[in-house]
Amino acid sequence: MQLRNKQAQQVFKFKLKRKLLLVMSLLTLWTPLSLVQAQMTIDKNESAMQSVGQSSESSQEGSTVRVRAIGDILLHDFVYERARTANGYNFDSMLAPVKSYLENADITVANMETIVAGESVGLGTYPFFNAPSQIVDTLKNVGVDIVNNVSNHTMDMGAQGVLASIKALKQRDMMYVGSYESWEDYNTPRIIERNGIKVGFLAYAYGLNGLERPQNQQYLATLIDKQLIPLEIKDLNSKVDVSVVIIQNGEEYETMPTADQIATHQMARDAGANFVLGGHPHVLEPFIYYNESQAGLFSHGNFLTGQYETATKVGGITEFTYRKLNDGKVILDSMRFMPTYNIGLPESNEYLVVPLADWQKYNIANGQALMDEIRQRMTRFTNKVQVVDYLD
Repeated sequence: MQLRNKQAQQVFKFKLKRKLLLVMSLLTLWTPLSLVQAQMTIDKNESAMQSVGQSSESSQEGSTVRVRAIGDILLHDFVYERARTANGYNFDSMLAPVKSYLENADITVANMETIVAGESVGLGTYPFFNAPSQIVDTLKNVGVDIVNNVSNHTMDMGAQGVLASIKALKQRDMMYVGSYESWEDYNTPRIIERNGIKVGFLAYAYGLNGLERPQNQQYLATLIDKQLIPLEIKDLNSKVDVSVVIIQNGEEYETMPTADQIATHQMARDAGANFVLGGHPHVLEPFIYYNESQAGLFSHGNFLTGQYETATKVGGITEFTYRKLNDGKVILDSMRFMPTYNIGLPESNEYLVVPLADWQKYNIANGQALMDEIRQRMTRFTNKVQVVDYLD
Protein backbone atom coordinates (compact mmCIF):
# COMPACT_ATOMS: atom_id res chain seq x y z
CA MET A 1 0.00 0.00 0.00
CA GLN A 2 1.32 3.45 -0.83
CA LEU A 3 2.92 5.64 1.83
CA ARG A 4 0.23 8.29 1.48
CA ASN A 5 -2.49 5.70 2.02
CA LYS A 6 -0.85 3.91 4.94
CA GLN A 7 0.48 6.85 6.89
CA ALA A 8 -1.24 10.02 5.76
CA GLN A 9 -4.64 8.99 7.06
CA GLN A 10 -3.08 8.02 10.38
CA VAL A 11 -1.42 11.42 10.64
CA PHE A 12 -4.70 13.19 9.99
CA LYS A 13 -6.28 11.09 12.77
CA PHE A 14 -3.31 11.78 15.06
CA LYS A 15 -2.44 8.07 15.34
CA LEU A 16 1.16 8.19 14.20
CA LYS A 17 3.26 5.05 14.15
CA ARG A 18 6.61 4.87 15.92
CA LYS A 19 8.44 6.06 12.85
CA LEU A 20 6.40 9.25 12.72
CA LEU A 21 6.70 9.77 16.46
CA LEU A 22 10.46 9.70 16.10
CA VAL A 23 10.27 12.35 13.39
CA MET A 24 8.02 14.45 15.63
CA SER A 25 10.40 14.24 18.56
CA LEU A 26 13.33 15.29 16.41
CA LEU A 27 11.44 18.20 14.91
CA THR A 28 10.59 19.58 18.34
CA LEU A 29 14.30 20.27 18.75
CA TRP A 30 14.31 22.50 15.67
CA THR A 31 13.49 26.19 16.02
CA PRO A 32 12.56 28.46 13.09
CA LEU A 33 15.19 30.74 11.65
CA SER A 34 14.78 34.43 12.32
CA LEU A 35 14.91 36.78 9.37
CA VAL A 36 18.36 37.92 10.45
CA GLN A 37 19.67 34.36 10.73
CA ALA A 38 18.15 33.52 7.37
CA GLN A 39 19.79 36.51 5.71
CA MET A 40 23.18 35.53 7.16
CA THR A 41 22.74 31.97 5.89
CA ILE A 42 21.68 33.21 2.47
CA ASP A 43 24.61 35.60 2.22
CA LYS A 44 27.01 32.81 3.15
CA ASN A 45 25.51 30.47 0.56
CA GLU A 46 25.62 33.20 -2.09
CA SER A 47 29.36 33.68 -1.75
CA ALA A 48 30.01 29.95 -1.96
CA MET A 49 27.82 29.05 -4.92
CA GLN A 50 28.27 29.58 -8.62
CA SER A 51 25.66 31.69 -10.38
CA VAL A 52 22.67 29.74 -11.60
CA GLY A 53 23.10 28.76 -15.21
CA GLN A 54 26.82 29.60 -15.27
CA SER A 55 28.38 26.16 -14.79
CA SER A 56 29.99 24.71 -17.91
CA GLU A 57 28.27 21.35 -17.47
CA SER A 58 24.81 22.91 -17.30
CA SER A 59 25.32 24.73 -20.58
CA GLN A 60 26.58 21.68 -22.46
CA GLU A 61 24.75 18.58 -21.27
CA GLY A 62 21.35 17.03 -20.80
CA SER A 63 17.78 18.20 -21.31
CA THR A 64 15.79 20.96 -19.63
CA VAL A 65 12.29 21.59 -18.34
CA ARG A 66 11.02 25.16 -18.12
CA VAL A 67 8.32 25.75 -15.50
CA ARG A 68 6.37 29.00 -15.27
CA ALA A 69 4.07 29.86 -12.39
CA ILE A 70 1.53 32.57 -11.67
CA GLY A 71 0.02 33.74 -8.42
CA ASP A 72 -3.48 34.02 -7.06
CA ILE A 73 -6.53 33.75 -9.26
CA LEU A 74 -8.74 35.47 -6.68
CA LEU A 75 -12.01 36.41 -8.34
CA HIS A 76 -14.15 38.92 -6.52
CA ASP A 77 -17.59 39.70 -7.87
CA PHE A 78 -16.23 42.89 -9.49
CA VAL A 79 -14.09 40.66 -11.70
CA TYR A 80 -16.49 37.92 -12.68
CA GLU A 81 -19.33 40.35 -13.33
CA ARG A 82 -17.12 42.02 -15.95
CA ALA A 83 -16.68 38.58 -17.55
CA ARG A 84 -20.40 37.90 -17.78
CA THR A 85 -21.75 37.28 -21.29
CA ALA A 86 -25.10 36.30 -22.74
CA ASN A 87 -23.96 32.67 -22.57
CA GLY A 88 -22.23 32.63 -19.20
CA TYR A 89 -18.73 33.95 -18.45
CA ASN A 90 -15.61 34.49 -20.51
CA PHE A 91 -12.33 35.68 -18.94
CA ASP A 92 -10.14 35.30 -22.05
CA SER A 93 -9.70 39.02 -22.71
CA MET A 94 -8.44 39.60 -19.16
CA LEU A 95 -5.39 37.39 -19.68
CA ALA A 96 -4.87 38.00 -23.41
CA PRO A 97 -1.91 40.41 -22.92
CA VAL A 98 0.10 37.76 -21.05
CA LYS A 99 -1.02 34.65 -22.94
CA SER A 100 2.15 34.32 -25.00
CA TYR A 101 4.33 34.33 -21.87
CA LEU A 102 2.27 31.61 -20.20
CA GLU A 103 2.18 29.41 -23.30
CA ASN A 104 5.93 29.48 -23.85
CA ALA A 105 6.80 27.00 -21.11
CA ASP A 106 7.01 23.25 -20.75
CA ILE A 107 4.76 23.38 -17.67
CA THR A 108 2.65 26.28 -16.43
CA VAL A 109 1.25 26.37 -12.89
CA ALA A 110 -1.46 28.66 -11.47
CA ASN A 111 -2.67 29.23 -7.94
CA MET A 112 -6.46 28.81 -7.85
CA GLU A 113 -7.10 30.74 -4.66
CA THR A 114 -10.84 30.01 -4.66
CA ILE A 115 -13.05 27.13 -5.63
CA VAL A 116 -14.55 27.18 -9.11
CA ALA A 117 -17.82 25.37 -8.43
CA GLY A 118 -19.79 27.91 -10.45
CA GLU A 119 -23.46 28.67 -10.07
CA SER A 120 -24.29 25.10 -9.01
CA VAL A 121 -23.62 26.05 -5.38
CA GLY A 122 -24.01 29.81 -5.74
CA LEU A 123 -21.28 32.25 -6.68
CA GLY A 124 -19.50 33.97 -3.81
CA THR A 125 -17.16 36.86 -3.13
CA TYR A 126 -15.32 38.04 -0.01
CA PRO A 127 -15.28 36.53 2.56
CA PHE A 128 -16.73 33.29 1.11
CA PHE A 129 -15.51 32.83 -2.43
CA ASN A 130 -16.75 30.74 -5.33
CA ALA A 131 -15.91 31.66 -8.92
CA PRO A 132 -17.51 30.76 -12.25
CA SER A 133 -16.09 27.51 -13.63
CA GLN A 134 -15.35 29.22 -16.94
CA ILE A 135 -12.19 30.73 -15.47
CA VAL A 136 -10.70 27.25 -15.91
CA ASP A 137 -11.42 27.42 -19.65
CA THR A 138 -9.41 30.63 -19.83
CA LEU A 139 -6.53 29.15 -17.85
CA LYS A 140 -6.46 26.20 -20.24
CA ASN A 141 -6.54 28.57 -23.20
CA VAL A 142 -3.49 30.49 -21.99
CA GLY A 143 -1.47 27.33 -21.38
CA VAL A 144 -1.92 26.43 -17.71
CA ASP A 145 -1.28 22.71 -17.11
CA ILE A 146 -1.92 22.36 -13.38
CA VAL A 147 -3.54 24.44 -10.64
CA ASN A 148 -2.98 24.48 -6.92
CA ASN A 149 -6.53 24.22 -5.59
CA VAL A 150 -5.94 24.35 -1.84
CA SER A 151 -5.97 27.61 0.14
CA ASN A 152 -7.59 29.10 3.20
CA HIS A 153 -10.72 29.55 1.04
CA THR A 154 -11.08 25.92 -0.06
CA MET A 155 -13.90 25.12 2.37
CA ASP A 156 -15.78 28.42 1.88
CA MET A 157 -18.76 26.58 0.37
CA GLY A 158 -18.33 23.37 2.35
CA ALA A 159 -17.63 19.88 1.06
CA GLN A 160 -20.29 20.30 -1.61
CA GLY A 161 -18.42 23.27 -3.04
CA VAL A 162 -15.07 21.48 -3.03
CA LEU A 163 -16.45 18.46 -4.87
CA ALA A 164 -18.30 20.61 -7.41
CA SER A 165 -15.10 22.58 -8.02
CA ILE A 166 -13.05 19.44 -8.58
CA LYS A 167 -15.73 18.16 -10.95
CA ALA A 168 -15.40 21.38 -12.97
CA LEU A 169 -11.62 20.95 -13.14
CA LYS A 170 -11.89 17.33 -14.23
CA GLN A 171 -14.48 18.15 -16.88
CA ARG A 172 -11.94 20.52 -18.40
CA ASP A 173 -9.05 18.08 -18.06
CA MET A 174 -7.19 20.43 -15.72
CA MET A 175 -4.75 18.72 -13.37
CA TYR A 176 -5.00 19.92 -9.77
CA VAL A 177 -3.06 19.45 -6.56
CA GLY A 178 -3.83 20.14 -2.90
CA SER A 179 -7.57 19.45 -2.70
CA TYR A 180 -8.95 16.06 -3.65
CA GLU A 181 -12.25 14.23 -4.05
CA SER A 182 -11.30 10.98 -2.29
CA TRP A 183 -8.44 9.17 -0.58
CA GLU A 184 -7.72 7.43 -3.88
CA ASP A 185 -7.43 10.82 -5.57
CA TYR A 186 -5.22 12.07 -2.72
CA ASN A 187 -2.94 9.06 -3.12
CA THR A 188 -2.46 9.64 -6.86
CA PRO A 189 0.85 11.47 -7.46
CA ARG A 190 0.68 14.62 -9.58
CA ILE A 191 3.45 14.14 -12.13
CA ILE A 192 4.02 15.81 -15.50
CA GLU A 193 6.79 14.61 -17.79
CA ARG A 194 8.41 16.92 -20.32
CA ASN A 195 11.59 16.35 -22.34
CA GLY A 196 12.35 13.19 -20.40
CA ILE A 197 12.17 14.98 -17.04
CA LYS A 198 9.46 14.08 -14.52
CA VAL A 199 8.16 16.98 -12.42
CA GLY A 200 5.98 16.23 -9.39
CA PHE A 201 3.76 18.55 -7.37
CA LEU A 202 2.50 18.75 -3.77
CA ALA A 203 0.48 21.56 -2.16
CA TYR A 204 -0.51 22.59 1.36
CA ALA A 205 -2.34 25.45 3.09
CA TYR A 206 -1.92 26.81 6.62
CA GLY A 207 -5.63 26.71 7.51
CA LEU A 208 -9.23 27.19 6.42
CA ASN A 209 -10.32 30.48 8.01
CA GLY A 210 -11.75 28.64 11.00
CA LEU A 211 -13.78 26.19 8.93
CA GLU A 212 -13.40 22.45 9.40
CA ARG A 213 -13.10 19.51 7.05
CA PRO A 214 -15.73 16.80 7.57
CA GLN A 215 -14.59 13.82 9.59
CA ASN A 216 -12.72 11.28 7.47
CA GLN A 217 -12.63 13.74 4.54
CA GLN A 218 -9.36 15.46 5.33
CA TYR A 219 -8.37 14.91 1.70
CA LEU A 220 -10.66 17.81 0.75
CA ALA A 221 -7.90 20.22 1.81
CA THR A 222 -4.31 19.26 2.62
CA LEU A 223 -3.01 21.39 5.46
CA ILE A 224 0.56 22.07 6.56
CA ASP A 225 1.74 19.21 8.76
CA LYS A 226 5.43 19.32 9.54
CA GLN A 227 5.57 15.61 10.27
CA LEU A 228 3.72 14.52 7.15
CA ILE A 229 5.14 16.89 4.54
CA PRO A 230 8.75 15.59 4.68
CA LEU A 231 7.47 12.04 4.23
CA GLU A 232 5.36 13.02 1.24
CA ILE A 233 8.22 14.94 -0.36
CA LYS A 234 10.56 11.99 0.02
CA ASP A 235 7.92 9.65 -1.39
CA LEU A 236 7.35 11.95 -4.38
CA ASN A 237 11.08 12.33 -4.96
CA SER A 238 11.36 8.58 -5.37
CA LYS A 239 9.13 8.92 -8.45
CA VAL A 240 10.31 12.17 -10.09
CA ASP A 241 13.36 14.15 -11.12
CA VAL A 242 12.09 17.52 -9.86
CA SER A 243 9.68 18.20 -6.99
CA VAL A 244 7.69 21.43 -6.71
CA VAL A 245 6.06 22.05 -3.32
CA ILE A 246 3.42 24.78 -3.09
CA ILE A 247 2.89 26.24 0.38
CA GLN A 248 0.20 28.73 1.36
CA ASN A 249 1.20 30.58 4.53
CA GLY A 250 2.58 33.86 5.83
CA GLU A 251 1.14 37.24 6.73
CA GLU A 252 -1.23 38.95 4.32
CA TYR A 253 0.10 42.13 2.67
CA GLU A 254 3.59 41.77 4.17
CA THR A 255 6.36 42.10 1.59
CA MET A 256 8.89 40.08 3.60
CA PRO A 257 8.48 36.48 4.79
CA THR A 258 7.68 35.68 8.40
CA ALA A 259 9.80 33.40 10.56
CA ASP A 260 7.14 30.71 10.10
CA GLN A 261 7.35 30.99 6.32
CA ILE A 262 11.12 30.71 6.41
CA ALA A 263 10.95 27.70 8.70
CA THR A 264 8.29 25.94 6.61
CA HIS A 265 10.21 26.50 3.38
CA GLN A 266 13.39 25.30 5.07
CA MET A 267 11.57 22.17 6.25
CA ALA A 268 10.48 21.42 2.67
CA ARG A 269 13.97 22.11 1.40
CA ASP A 270 15.54 19.83 4.02
CA ALA A 271 13.15 17.06 2.95
CA GLY A 272 14.38 17.38 -0.63
CA ALA A 273 11.97 19.74 -2.39
CA ASN A 274 13.62 21.24 -5.45
CA PHE A 275 11.48 24.36 -5.67
CA VAL A 276 9.18 25.74 -2.96
CA LEU A 277 6.52 28.04 -4.36
CA GLY A 278 4.87 30.21 -1.72
CA GLY A 279 1.63 32.13 -1.59
CA HIS A 280 -1.12 33.62 0.60
CA PRO A 281 0.18 37.16 1.39
CA HIS A 282 -1.40 38.55 -1.85
CA VAL A 283 1.75 40.59 -2.43
CA LEU A 284 5.15 39.68 -3.81
CA GLU A 285 7.92 38.43 -1.52
CA PRO A 286 11.54 37.57 -2.40
CA PHE A 287 13.15 34.56 -4.01
CA ILE A 288 15.58 32.40 -2.08
CA TYR A 289 18.43 30.23 -3.36
CA TYR A 290 19.68 27.26 -1.33
CA ASN A 291 22.06 25.34 -3.59
CA GLU A 292 22.52 24.24 -7.19
CA SER A 293 19.30 22.19 -7.19
CA GLN A 294 17.06 23.92 -4.62
CA ALA A 295 15.43 27.34 -4.50
CA GLY A 296 12.08 28.98 -3.89
CA LEU A 297 9.82 32.01 -3.83
CA PHE A 298 8.17 33.10 -0.59
CA SER A 299 5.10 34.67 -2.22
CA HIS A 300 3.99 35.00 -5.82
CA GLY A 301 1.34 37.60 -4.98
CA ASN A 302 -1.90 38.07 -6.90
CA PHE A 303 -2.29 37.58 -10.63
CA LEU A 304 -5.98 38.24 -11.42
CA THR A 305 -7.99 39.72 -8.58
CA GLY A 306 -10.49 42.35 -7.50
CA GLN A 307 -8.27 43.72 -4.73
CA TYR A 308 -7.44 47.35 -5.33
CA GLU A 309 -4.41 48.35 -3.30
CA THR A 310 -1.42 48.89 -5.59
CA ALA A 311 0.71 46.28 -3.83
CA THR A 312 -1.97 43.64 -4.43
CA LYS A 313 -2.16 44.51 -8.13
CA VAL A 314 1.50 43.76 -8.80
CA GLY A 315 2.20 40.10 -9.49
CA GLY A 316 4.30 38.26 -11.99
CA ILE A 317 5.27 35.19 -13.93
CA THR A 318 7.93 33.11 -12.23
CA GLU A 319 10.17 30.93 -14.37
CA PHE A 320 12.51 28.24 -13.11
CA THR A 321 14.35 25.89 -15.43
CA TYR A 322 15.86 22.60 -14.36
CA ARG A 323 18.47 20.68 -16.30
CA LYS A 324 18.91 16.92 -16.14
CA LEU A 325 22.53 16.12 -16.92
CA ASN A 326 23.61 13.06 -18.81
CA ASP A 327 24.67 11.39 -15.57
CA GLY A 328 21.13 11.82 -14.15
CA LYS A 329 21.94 14.71 -11.83
CA VAL A 330 19.37 17.52 -11.81
CA ILE A 331 20.42 21.14 -11.34
CA LEU A 332 18.68 24.50 -11.36
CA ASP A 333 19.66 26.08 -14.66
CA SER A 334 18.06 29.52 -14.26
CA MET A 335 15.42 31.61 -12.48
CA ARG A 336 13.62 34.59 -14.01
CA PHE A 337 10.70 36.78 -13.00
CA MET A 338 8.51 39.04 -15.13
CA PRO A 339 6.42 41.55 -13.12
CA THR A 340 2.78 42.00 -14.11
CA TYR A 341 0.06 44.47 -13.21
CA ASN A 342 -3.64 43.75 -12.67
CA ILE A 343 -5.55 46.68 -14.16
CA GLY A 344 -9.01 47.13 -12.63
CA LEU A 345 -10.78 49.14 -9.97
CA PRO A 346 -10.22 51.88 -8.94
CA GLU A 347 -8.45 53.02 -12.13
CA SER A 348 -10.65 51.08 -14.56
CA ASN A 349 -13.91 49.15 -14.66
CA GLU A 350 -12.27 46.63 -16.98
CA TYR A 351 -9.89 43.94 -15.72
CA LEU A 352 -6.68 43.16 -17.55
CA VAL A 353 -3.36 41.54 -16.60
CA VAL A 354 -0.43 43.14 -18.43
CA PRO A 355 3.37 43.19 -18.24
CA LEU A 356 4.32 45.88 -15.74
CA ALA A 357 7.00 46.98 -18.21
CA ASP A 358 4.13 48.25 -20.39
CA TRP A 359 3.24 50.82 -17.74
CA GLN A 360 3.40 53.71 -20.20
CA LYS A 361 1.13 51.98 -22.71
CA TYR A 362 -1.50 51.32 -20.03
CA ASN A 363 -1.01 54.56 -18.06
CA ILE A 364 -0.06 52.74 -14.86
CA ALA A 365 0.74 55.33 -12.21
CA ASN A 366 4.34 55.29 -10.94
CA GLY A 367 5.09 52.37 -13.24
CA GLN A 368 8.85 52.84 -13.39
CA ALA A 369 9.10 53.23 -9.62
CA LEU A 370 7.10 50.02 -9.19
CA MET A 371 9.42 48.17 -11.56
CA ASP A 372 12.48 49.38 -9.69
CA GLU A 373 11.05 48.50 -6.28
CA ILE A 374 9.94 45.02 -7.40
CA ARG A 375 13.34 44.31 -8.91
CA GLN A 376 14.97 45.22 -5.60
CA ARG A 377 12.46 43.28 -3.50
CA MET A 378 12.57 40.04 -5.46
CA THR A 379 16.38 39.93 -5.34
CA ARG A 380 16.63 40.89 -1.66
CA PHE A 381 17.86 37.42 -0.64
CA THR A 382 19.61 36.31 -3.82
CA ASN A 383 21.13 37.67 -7.01
CA LYS A 384 20.51 34.40 -8.80
CA VAL A 385 17.13 35.45 -10.16
CA GLN A 386 16.81 37.77 -13.14
CA VAL A 387 13.93 40.25 -12.97
CA VAL A 388 13.11 40.92 -16.62
CA ASP A 389 10.76 43.24 -18.47
CA TYR A 390 9.52 40.40 -20.67
CA LEU A 391 10.01 36.65 -20.79
CA ASP A 392 10.85 35.21 -24.18
